[in-house]
Amino acid sequence: MPSRFTPTRTPLPPRAFALSLSLSLSLSLSLLLGGCGGTKVDCDPVRPAPDTLKIGLLTTKTGAAANQGLFVEYAARLAVREINAAGGVNGQQLELLLRDDKLDPLAGVAGARELLALDPVAIIGPFSSRVALPVAQQVTIAAGMPFVVSGSSPLLTALDDNNTVWRTVASDTLQGAALADFMLEQGLRNIAIIHVDDAFGQGASEAVWARLATRGVTPLVRVSYPTSKTVGFETELTALLANGTPQAVLIVGFALDGASIARALQERLAGRMPKLFGAGNFGAAFLSNAGDAGVGMQVVSPTAPRNAVDYAAYRASFLREAGLEPEGTSFTGYDSVYLIALALAQSGSNSRAAVMRSLRQVSRPDGAQAVEIHPGEFAKALAAIKQGADIDYQGAGGRIDFDAAGDPTAGTYLFLEAVRGADGQVGFVERKVVTFP
Repeated sequence: MPSRFTPTRTPLPPRAFALSLSLSLSLSLSLLLGGCGGTKVDCDPVRPAPDTLKIGLLTTKTGAAANQGLFVEYAARLAVREINAAGGVNGQQLELLLRDDKLDPLAGVAGARELLALDPVAIIGPFSSRVALPVAQQVTIAAGMPFVVSGSSPLLTALDDNNTVWRTVASDTLQGAALADFMLEQGLRNIAIIHVDDAFGQGASEAVWARLATRGVTPLVRVSYPTSKTVGFETELTALLANGTPQAVLIVGFALDGASIARALQERLAGRMPKLFGAGNFGAAFLSNAGDAGVGMQVVSPTAPRNAVDYAAYRASFLREAGLEPEGTSFTGYDSVYLIALALAQSGSNSRAAVMRSLRQVSRPDGAQAVEIHPGEFAKALAAIKQGADIDYQGAGGRIDFDAAGDPTAGTYLFLEAVRGADGQVGFVERKVVTFP
């Protein structure tokens, strides 16, 4: 049986995974001020094996969002290990090739080009549309490379991608509508929006605005800020408050910028602090930087159906291997690898064309007697394919059921609130899980 999957480039002994995670996170944070140097996107990238079937993973390993990207990596490695333990795909073992996109479009494009040169059968991974969109436009579409991402911007749906771009989370059109409804349920109508000026921020904020408008509410204002900004939001806050103090402020961005905005609002408004809502800016990094200003922040995140059997199976496997809870949308790395491997097995060919030909086929029931394939059941899938059965993958993140644009047909969203516990510590607690529409 293959050894345990590892997030580093050197083999780890059993049960060393959790320690490696802690070290990787620390190292990633330390690189905020520097980086690897040299011309490569990733430090000392591993040399690929000559006889493996390669999948490229482009994810954030350094910078403010490194925690999210690292968990995506570990989930993808878990899927590779399970599939290889079941015999691999069409006679070949899978190998994951990694590049760090640094949550930066230029680094993402450079990393994608490096991966392309290594001839993978597909590239997966970017959880930010800020990276996914330019990579698709400048690299993968022209190369005919299957590209499975978890960026949620509606702009990805509109790409003329020749059937190459797919994603494992639903469009922000759905998330924005769910978030707007969540705010309106609390009786809030005077709402101001501030967002990072990238594909994610634009798409998510526009989706919220549009949903509010259909419900008879026009936000007070929508203000953007540059992607490079994490502190110093005085000008943006002046514009945000120009039409009066809102009941609620929606911050669409990431942990460090979201925390700075929350602190600046608290300083300006003192006892008139509005309710805060967020998209993309949850987790420990936000809380540690926002301080008291973050208490009460309510955030939305794409999630798996938390009580579903399929997510429970994935979570149990992740816990067993890592000794840690899977965080955020880590399941997208797992589901992306499984979908690609199933598409190749269904086609009986380890080629890019086979991925694109069969991804939709294996993600949904196309016949009356479809065999459902759950996390960890790659061997079952191979047996069903051998018998000529129609297979339907039930992802760790829920049903995929790709539509004509390569998008999931529904999204499940988790609403969290930052609260202070009896021990004085602030943490996010679950408030609501909804599947939309």
